[in-house]
Amino acid sequence: MLQEIAKRLNFTIRYRKALWSVIIDELSGGALDLICSAATVTAEREQRVNFCIPYLKLKLAFVVCAECNASLDLSTSRIGVRSGTTAERYLLHRSNGRKPSMLSESNEELYSALRRKMLDSVIDDSPIARHFSETMPELKYGGTFDGTEAGYAVMTRAGNTALRDQISSTISSLEDDGTLPSLRRRWFGSENLLVA
Repeated sequence: MLQEIAKRLNFTIRYRKALWSVIIDELSGGALDLICSAATVTAEREQRVNFCIPYLKLKLAFVVCAECNASLDLSTSRIGVRSGTTAERYLLHRSNGRKPSMLSESNEELYSALRRKMLDSVIDDSPIARHFSETMPELKYGGTFDGTEAGYAVMTRAGNTALRDQISSTISSLEDDGTLPSLRRRWFGSENLLVA
């Protein structure tokens, strides 16, 4: 999607892997122009960045070991989440402040711990949870949590409304001309905006 946006808006993409806790500060400080990652739109983040229109809707989901029961008890299970995410906030809220058993900035670390049975479950965004459960045979997708609907959106620096508006307009065009539904079908098996 970002490659198509860059082509239509005539800009160059520079990819890099970075910690979530670092990239928002880099965006706010002007070291980055935009972030296109698994960035969930939240009111808290909207105070620091501009969000373009959402390109994907999702829910929070959980993954368990393949031979485990697909149910999850938030009050007693050993649960891993990525730090600074909506999954972390959800777990704290739904389990009366109980902290996760494992907090990490790395999906690989969390899902590896689940594979090794150091955790009972990982709570994550549904597209990410689906990916890891489909690529690691030792894991299975447990399901989604009702009331956790959210959206992924490209982030731009606060105040850079021109870039935000250009990207939002291009995302609308990609939706209208069938490009985004085609990409969702390719990567998620459905052209629907919601990945549950």
